[in-house]
Order: sequence, then structure tokens, then C-alpha cells
Amino acid sequence: MSSAHGTQPAGERLESPLTRLAPEVKLVALVAFLVAVALTPPQRPGLFVLHGALVLVVGAVALVPLRTLATRLVFEVPVLALAATYAIAGKGPRVEVVAGLSLSRPGLVVAGSVLAKATIGVVAVSIVAASTTPTEMVRGLARLGAPSWFCDLVVLSVRQVEVLRSEAARVRLAAGLRGASGRVATWRAVARSLGTLFVQGATRAERLATSIDLRSGSAGSGPLVGTRIGPTSAPVATTRQWASALMPTVLATAALLVGVIR
Repeated sequence: MSSAHGTQPAGERLESPLTRLAPEVKLVALVAFLVAVALTPPQRPGLFVLHGALVLVVGAVALVPLRTLATRLVFEVPVLALAATYAIAGKGPRVEVVAGLSLSRPGLVVAGSVLAKATIGVVAVSIVAASTTPTEMVRGLARLGAPSWFCDLVVLSVRQVEVLRSEAARVRLAAGLRGASGRVATWRAVARSLGTLFVQGATRAERLATSIDLRSGSAGSGPLVGTRIGPTSAPVATTRQWASALMPTVLATAALLVGVIR
């Protein structure tokens, strides 16, 4: 663990051309690309294929394993329920599937669009997360002019998540050493300790918030970005970086405009 005022990254990033980009460049490029994907009409499935291809190309450049991206798709599970609702409860002409089950044809179009947007979004976010440490994320937000209180909140959140995760791992190890054999027994022992960890995390967060107020006069402008996450070697944005990072967004937006006009 680092010093009391440091924050350990959630994981080591992959070394690739994407890691050499300034964090603010990656954040802006990600948001702009997601906006272009969100604006894609459901009636243009070819555009989703293009968006997906662009994301896969960026993932290949970033050297992110396909297995890593596939595991991140678990966050898309709630979207599956929403897509199923569109297909089942949608109005309009219906198509027969199996066992008398019929689905709305317009609902299927919307469901496919929702799934495509969610999948592309999750993969894009996963690629950026794999090539950017939490420290760099906060640096990027600060460089983009995000409010200091928001940057402080992100710093404290990352810090608390790391502390709770390490403590949960120690609790699980201790449960095994005490003889809680078997997966069920181990997880039962861990579950009994989650309440204690939650209370401890809330107490720590309250103490940290109080220290922020005392330092900055309750203005929430304490320099936590520089003091809690420590020094950083995050690169500085250049014109070339902006041009290369925004290229997928430019291509996606151009294809979107052409598809809508046609």
C-alpha cells in the first residue's frame, strides 16, 4: 500500500500506443464517440457494424485481449432485459417465433439497436479503462476543467474501493485459515464481515470529507488531485494526439451523417 495520502491504481494498464495518449484526450474522444453511437438511428444497422469495427480496431491498437473485452460484457446483462421488453411488449406487426411466442417487429428493431449501442459502449469504455489508470483519469478530468469537488470525490471513491477490496480479500483469506472449508462456508464467513467493512468504509469517508472541509474552509477546493494521488507521468496533450484520438469519432460521425441524409 502507498502512503496514507496515496491511491493505488485499480490495476496495471496495458502498454500500448493508447497509453501514451494524454488522459483528457482519451476521455473527450470516448465521450464524443459514444455520442455518435447514441445518435445512430435503429433503422441503420450498417452503421452499428461500422462502429463496432472501429472499436475493434482501436482495441487491437490498444493491445486489449478479446477475452478481457468479452468478460466486461457482463455489465450488459441489465440491457438484455430492457431489449427483451421492447421485443415482447412492443406494438405493431408481430413475427412468430416458437411455441406460439410472437415478438413485435418494430420492437425487435429497437431491441437490436439498444443491444448494439450497449455492446459498443461497454467495449469502448473497457478499452479506455484498460489503457488508463484511475490516477490518469482524475488528472484528465482536472485538465478538462472539472470542478475540484468532483475530482476530490473521484479520488476518495477510488481510494475507498481499493481499501475495501483489499480488506475483503484479507477477510476471505482469514476465513479460510480459520477452517471455513468449501466455497459456501468461505463466502458465508465473508458475507458476515461485509456489514463491518461497509461501516468502516463509511466512517473513513466521513473522516476524509471532514478533513477536506477543514483544509479548504468547507469550499471543497482542497488540492486532493495533487496530494492524494501523488505525482503523475501522464503525458500532455498535443495536436497530433487530438487528431489521432478523434479519428474514430470523425469517421463514425461522417458515416452517421451520410446514412441519415440518404
